[in-house]
Amino acid sequence: MRIDFGEPFVGRAGKLMDMAFQTVGIKREDVYIANIVKCRPPANRNPEEDEAFACMDYLRNQVILVQPEIVVLLR
Repeated sequence: MRIDFGEPFVGRAGKLMDMAFQTVGIKREDVYIANIVKCRPPANRNPEEDEAFACMDYLRNQVILVQPEIVVLLR
């Protein structure tokens, strides 16, 4: 049984991202990753616009707290 700790990009996607970071000399622990939605929609589908909008204040506050030097948006 897999326990979800809310960590983004785990599994195959996470390994691929780790390899990409390593290729350019970035450590994963030096990167803060946030998802636009805070819980995955049913059947692992892409979030709908209203679901993303519902989480926007939370995401906005994360960015304010972390104060990143660079923000990269991925889709």
